[in-house]
Amino acid sequence: MNFAYSTSEMGFEGIFPANYPHLRVLETQLRFLNAYHIPIFKLLNNNKTYKGNLLYNIGKGGFDKEYIAYLYKNHNNVVEILQNKFDKVYIYQDGEMGWWNQVDVKLQVWWYNQLQSSDGILVPNSTDIPFYKGLYPGKDIKVIRSVMTDEGLDKTKFKPKENRTIITGPLTREYNGFSQLILAHNLDMPIDIPPMGESRMPKDSWDMADNLGVNYLQYMSWIEWMYNLNRYKIGYMLSAATASGSFALNCAYLGIPCIGDKRADTQRILFPDLAIDVFDNQKALELTLKLQNDLDFYQEVSTKSKSIFSKEFTKEKMIQVLNEAT
Repeated sequence: MNFAYSTSEMGFEGIFPANYPHLRVLETQLRFLNAYHIPIFKLLNNNKTYKGNLLYNIGKGGFDKEYIAYLYKNHNNVVEILQNKFDKVYIYQDGEMGWWNQVDVKLQVWWYNQLQSSDGILVPNSTDIPFYKGLYPGKDIKVIRSVMTDEGLDKTKFKPKENRTIITGPLTREYNGFSQLILAHNLDMPIDIPPMGESRMPKDSWDMADNLGVNYLQYMSWIEWMYNLNRYKIGYMLSAATASGSFALNCAYLGIPCIGDKRADTQRILFPDLAIDVFDNQKALELTLKLQNDLDFYQEVSTKSKSIFSKEFTKEKMIQVLNEAT
């Protein structure tokens, strides 16, 4: 399947370049697809038609998000509008499956209708497919594998290794952060939480950091994040909510063993020896101690993840998976 175009709330227009500082999963996928990105408001406010398919990332948010509130109020049929401009419109799952179930019910209905009107849905994990197949029988639902590229990275800037560990997010239900924190403390290493910045963190989680022995990193670009991530010895991705799984993906590229949720394709494929049920803290503890005490196992996991990454998370593999029948 080819996508000549893409759209989202991002203001960027064009093909995402290799040196784009925020080349996260979505931007990398669009780069690999050679999909020309057009801001959604520009599309909605012109009378042009385009030759080709469109990938549409609606983006997460409730009525408190100005962009979502505007779409709901002014474009109840936004997908149908886009279908009049493009050959087909596929909606890209932003965040975990069913994220929109937690917003205002009026907005839930709007979300459902957009997905219903679409020609298909793109999801990051094979485990997401049954969720949508039950709600939209007969809908074309495809996996668009999470990917990253090192085209814009200067490998001389990777920070040296330290005895540090990093968990995937704050102490909230979505991230299951408290359990991850307790597990990580068994390593007797400094513990960090990724760079989302104070303004993006729940205040209670941020304020309790010192008392709980965890350090919140300040916000940084994706490129800076990759340079910084190389410091860590072990990572945890035991989030209750499974989305793109970019944390495990980035860890695998650097050969950092990551204990994580097997629902995420990145975790299951890249770290088969460390992929567990999200709330199986007993198994997570066993693997934590094994990584700490069995250096051969640690090295095996690290080497395997880098090898699998180079074969299974390429541009060519992403496109191959996208074209497979579901």
